[in-house]
Amino acid sequence: MLNRSTSLLLAMASKLKPGGVIVNEHTLTRSQTRFHIDVLSRWFDFISLSELPNRLTNPGRRPFCLLTFDDGKRSNFTESAPELEQRGVPAVFYLTTEYVTTGTALWFDRHGALLRALGHCPPDLELSALKQLSLQAITRRLDRACQEHYWEMKNDSDDVRPMSWSEARSLSNRGFTIGAHGLTHAILPRELPARALAEIQQSLAQVRSEIGAECRTFAFPNGNYNQELARHALNCGADTLMTTDPTWVDSDSPFWRLPRIQLFGHFSRARIELKLSLAAIPGALANPDGTSRAYRSRNRAGQRIPAGPGLCAGLERAHW
Repeated sequence: MLNRSTSLLLAMASKLKPGGVIVNEHTLTRSQTRFHIDVLSRWFDFISLSELPNRLTNPGRRPFCLLTFDDGKRSNFTESAPELEQRGVPAVFYLTTEYVTTGTALWFDRHGALLRALGHCPPDLELSALKQLSLQAITRRLDRACQEHYWEMKNDSDDVRPMSWSEARSLSNRGFTIGAHGLTHAILPRELPARALAEIQQSLAQVRSEIGAECRTFAFPNGNYNQELARHALNCGADTLMTTDPTWVDSDSPFWRLPRIQLFGHFSRARIELKLSLAAIPGALANPDGTSRAYRSRNRAGQRIPAGPGLCAGLERAHW
């Protein structure tokens, strides 16, 4: 009964809402990847990033779905990519580049593992509070807690450790798009301006250098962004910028803050369909970046940033 209800809601959204969705994934097993493909393919045509401008200006019979994966976990390479490739489904993999280079666990993976080991959350380690801090301040708190509890991170899971650069090159050679996701997954508006701008510039440059191809897309870590950061990313050569504003994409969506809808491996079919249905209503879902429904007022404000060269340069400036 629940599946029937959510399917009816998504069927209505698919007919009434132009455009499509950009889905934001993180880590999926191969069976979870297959399941998500099966659910999404019932309602959407899968497209590549390069097809996005055309599908927005020339809608198809069905709405589209662009799949994206954040962070660069090795399970993206070992689990999701083989299933996507077998099904002929394109995707974008956004890499946190210093993490891929060094293999050091991302701060939120370290945080989650520590809390699981302790069985509780110490007062100064609430996730919502940590996300208001610079990466340096977060790291200090985590280091102190690890020392106090004699705990050390074990980076031994493909859902925690990163893919290698050679694996990223393999994905690129097999037709997947590789994008940048910052150096360290620092939440950029929490950093000093120079540090935040360097995170964008250097991560884009490192992807270009390691992959040996242009990198023209950037995803804001945790989804947090502002106009200054977006303008800098465009000046560094990106022409599509991804947020976590949880709405559908249409011809009015600015390419400097494209919305994405987060899905997770444990979601049921009904939960996937319900979330995608609600996302068709601006403001129905809170933004997981912690700004709640503020993206709705930003959309109404119609903020624009001048377009740079690249993939979307031929589109109307209103997209930017």
